[in-house]
Amino acid sequence: MPITRQDVGCWVVRGNAGSAASTSVPSEARPQEWCLARTYRKDLIEPDDLIVRYLGGQKTPGVVELGRVTHPVEPAPGVDKPVVRYAAVPLQQPVARQVLKDDPDLLGCELIRLGRAANPLHLTPIETLALAAYLAPEDLERAGWTQRLADLRQ
Repeated sequence: MPITRQDVGCWVVRGNAGSAASTSVPSEARPQEWCLARTYRKDLIEPDDLIVRYLGGQKTPGVVELGRVTHPVEPAPGVDKPVVRYAAVPLQQPVARQVLKDDPDLLGCELIRLGRAANPLHLTPIETLALAAYLAPEDLERAGWTQRLADLRQ
């Protein structure tokens, strides 16, 4: 069933652990980009939307970065796939997949239910707030999430 912008609290891009982020924790968000599938969802993404990066794999799958979309989705130069550009910070403490699976508000999210779905996935507003409960306030602030989360709570 298609989703609308009202269904989205934040976007999720996922990859393999081999594409892990830096282990340093910068004080400000840094530019990132991620390839997306050619689906209608790419047209729903707008600048300033919240976004998280999830890394899978056998060792420590989980949410490792959070940020905000910085540009409209478009192909990168020389690439025919759509790309989402965003500014993100690595989390001081990643949120493990098992934590997501153990949370009643996150257990049914696309990230858990749809093991092989193409990017982008999404978390609903309720799921986004549930995820935020596991994140350090400093990470939320560095990623520019604080005000948007307050808006989602209303």
